[in-house]
Amino acid sequence: MKIKFEKKEIGEIGTELLFVPCIKGRMPSWASEILKKNGVENNFGGEKEKSLFVPAPDKGYKRLLFIGIGKEEKAKIESFREAGGKAYSLASGKKIKKCGVWISGEMELGRGDALQAFAEGFALKSQRTDVYKTEKEEKKKKEVEELVVFSEEDYSRKTREAEILSTAQNYARRLDMDPSNMMDPQRMADEALVLAKKYGMDCRVYSRGELEKKGMGGILAVGKGSAKHPTLVRVVYNKGKNLPHIALVGKAITFDSGGISIKPGKGMASMKYDKSGALVLLGVIKALAELKVPVKATLIFGAAENMPDGKAVNPGDIIKSYNGKTIEILNTDAEGRVCLADSVAYAAEMKPELILDAATLTGAANVVLGRHGICMMGTEANAMGLLEEAGKETYERVWPLPVWEEYSEMIKSDIADVKNLGSEQGEAGTITAGIFIKEFVGKTPWIHLDIASVDLIEHPNAYLPKGPSARGVRLVTSFIRKWVQQKQ
Repeated sequence: MKIKFEKKEIGEIGTELLFVPCIKGRMPSWASEILKKNGVENNFGGEKEKSLFVPAPDKGYKRLLFIGIGKEEKAKIESFREAGGKAYSLASGKKIKKCGVWISGEMELGRGDALQAFAEGFALKSQRTDVYKTEKEEKKKKEVEELVVFSEEDYSRKTREAEILSTAQNYARRLDMDPSNMMDPQRMADEALVLAKKYGMDCRVYSRGELEKKGMGGILAVGKGSAKHPTLVRVVYNKGKNLPHIALVGKAITFDSGGISIKPGKGMASMKYDKSGALVLLGVIKALAELKVPVKATLIFGAAENMPDGKAVNPGDIIKSYNGKTIEILNTDAEGRVCLADSVAYAAEMKPELILDAATLTGAANVVLGRHGICMMGTEANAMGLLEEAGKETYERVWPLPVWEEYSEMIKSDIADVKNLGSEQGEAGTITAGIFIKEFVGKTPWIHLDIASVDLIEHPNAYLPKGPSARGVRLVTSFIRKWVQQKQ
């Protein structure tokens, strides 16, 4: 779906359907006149959750759809993202191909930000979820082909950013829908190669044999029980340029059975989404390339399938990681952190100014924040502050957890350097998992995002249906842009 901007006054607009999100009590005068002309002036006043179709036969737009945002004191930018999702549903249901949006500037919220958020919500809602159905559930609906953002002020940059960011998030969501029989470690590598070629980025894929030579004991241990060989992928955006350098490290477990410490059958099918962290960061590097952000970004992920068989790593085994530290495996279902250990240690060798990892790491993250936020840990307070700012803007919110020394004591092993489980009772499970990763970054400034609480939508909102969300794409992209700007 295409999103574009046209600089026009309200009287010059031409489109099949024009969306008009309205703050309660802030109806533009021309809109009030149209409502009055249609005899429905008492049917809509900008109330939240309320919408109204009206004809406009003497205008360039054939129909209007008013969408209520609610009271100004309660309205936020996210309200416009939700309005965009609702608008897409209504337009596709009426089989309308081309739509426009106009938002009044008479409000305290930034008009450009509101227009961008609306366009993001509209585009995110457009991503189909019935891709493997032979009979499409949405066959009665028509995919909207184009959304035009109209304003007498120039918001072309905001419009372009909305298209790039929503497209990047939809790209990650679409790949995350693929099950493990279609998205295995090699296919993950292939997708990275295709993306790198499209945007002129450097990409290197390491085979299992090369991982053995490098001593990537963590990734190899996790993938030992699967017939599908593990791999390591490195993608570099702006390679060789003298720019601020950030390393992005993602968890890419294409299926997580739990290994020998096998998971219960209930809910195991959703473990095809344990690759979300790496896919979110693929979406980020795609967005960085399209936005031409002046940063050197190195994306690294170790892709593996965690399965039980006669070759699989056992509870009680000791393995050697890439940086030489030994790991006691207490539970093979705590595999993501073991893969990330090799990946972040490899990233640290490249001397980035910051390492940021994203992973569906712990079910405990959902206990900490529910489905409303991302658990964040790190050693770089300034960068964490920028992430909090970016989270508020994108509504992909983060919350910091402590990295106290006592948590490091919880992962010390009696017979190896560290153990991959802090407590059998799950005490501080999200924190000790993050602390485990910290053991392998050395002195490099580091941030960890546990996205397990937000990666899968169980209760759909206005613009994200049930299924993989790829939350984190807009968050991390926005953060990197702020981080780079601060470096300039």
